[in-house]
Amino acid sequence: MSVKKGNLSINTDGIILRSSEGAREMLGFSEDELSGAALTSLAVSAEAVTDLIGAARSSGAVKVSQASLRRKGSEPLAVYLSVHPLKDRANELYAFLVLVSTAKTAEVPGILSEGFQRMFRFSNDAVAVTDKAGNIMDVNQSFLDTYGYAREELLGKNPRVLKSSHSTKELYERMWKDILDPAKGFWRGEIINVTRDGKEVPVLLSINAVKDDSGEIMNFLGIAFNMTGQKEHERLNRMYIDHIVHDMRGPLTSIMTSTELLLMQLGGSITDRHRKRFESLLSGAQKLSSMTSDILDFSRAESGVLTLKKGRVSFQKVLKDAVQPFQSSEKKLVLNGSPYREDAVPDKELLADEDKLQRIIYNILSNAFKHAASEVRLDTSFTDQGLSITVTDDGKGISAIEAERIFDAFYQTEEGIKTGGAGLGLSIVKSFVEHHGGSVWVEPGKDGGITFGFSIPA
Repeated sequence: MSVKKGNLSINTDGIILRSSEGAREMLGFSEDELSGAALTSLAVSAEAVTDLIGAARSSGAVKVSQASLRRKGSEPLAVYLSVHPLKDRANELYAFLVLVSTAKTAEVPGILSEGFQRMFRFSNDAVAVTDKAGNIMDVNQSFLDTYGYAREELLGKNPRVLKSSHSTKELYERMWKDILDPAKGFWRGEIINVTRDGKEVPVLLSINAVKDDSGEIMNFLGIAFNMTGQKEHERLNRMYIDHIVHDMRGPLTSIMTSTELLLMQLGGSITDRHRKRFESLLSGAQKLSSMTSDILDFSRAESGVLTLKKGRVSFQKVLKDAVQPFQSSEKKLVLNGSPYREDAVPDKELLADEDKLQRIIYNILSNAFKHAASEVRLDTSFTDQGLSITVTDDGKGISAIEAERIFDAFYQTEEGIKTGGAGLGLSIVKSFVEHHGGSVWVEPGKDGGITFGFSIPA
């Protein structure tokens, strides 16, 4: 005979606040019929149940006893009642959780263990326990502080009362797919919830399926870390970086334009030695300007505020603009197997953010020209799936270990350190490509050189 089990939440006066589906099936009553009823009204011996609750109250510990409960339209049912006192941070009793089972051997859920209850009470994170139907059984004080509810307002409710407009149907589908996956059983991610008064709260949420010894889901445990302070810190940090970059760009632009103007005006009247100094000044200012742009883009990508302005863009224009800074290089650029010519650039259109696509190509080319010995090969391919580009240099190459970290922010190879830069260019490439829904890869050459590639949907 299978063991039947369920649970009832009662307040300190013994009034039923909520009931699990299992308890309702055992007793034959509906949720509305049980809510607000005294637990003693279900007992054949009200005195025995009163004594059991009193013993749990006075001892502060779990008490178990046999009882006979009335069933709607049927004979009374012999059960075991386990009464678990629930206490807040101040060690004040606020409710009881009553486990109802037809067998004494039914295990006590881990969520009622002494260790869990201690963590539950004193955790600074918002913690909620639901039954397997997703209805809230209990929440801790941090949960109440975070969302502004009274405990009585939440018991028996579904956590969707916290749902914000940011949480999509697709998000919940992915979430529950992971939670109900027997091989995984949990989900973790950042979401935005709303408080009782409608204020948005960013949280790092983890939801775990709590199972019994047979692997059956008994409860769900949700733990939310309030990220409001962290998000505010990120916002201030982003503002600080924006101000620094803005304040640097003005002088840098002035240096570059003034230097270019001087070179034009002086023409052939200056010596090669002085010309090289001016060109070195211009090159340094351009490099610093590029680094400030990298820092700004990286900051926005890391803080999650990077947005794409997608539209139909001309690939020919994007590639021409990306290649232009390298056309005066002594190193040769090869496009699709032939020396680069502007009229050889494929005349195609695709859906993308024009500025960011240009930046992707520019950053990869910049890395290639820094490390190439004499030649950089750029290959393009358009298919029904989208655009793919590979860029290959004929330099010294990198090891497989270096390749694994090459897209990490601030990572630089020994050769890369010599050429300067902030170590953000390829990290930004990866971020921009992924924001387009694409992928990026790297392939070290067997005899030197390295190939970077990316693909994005058209």
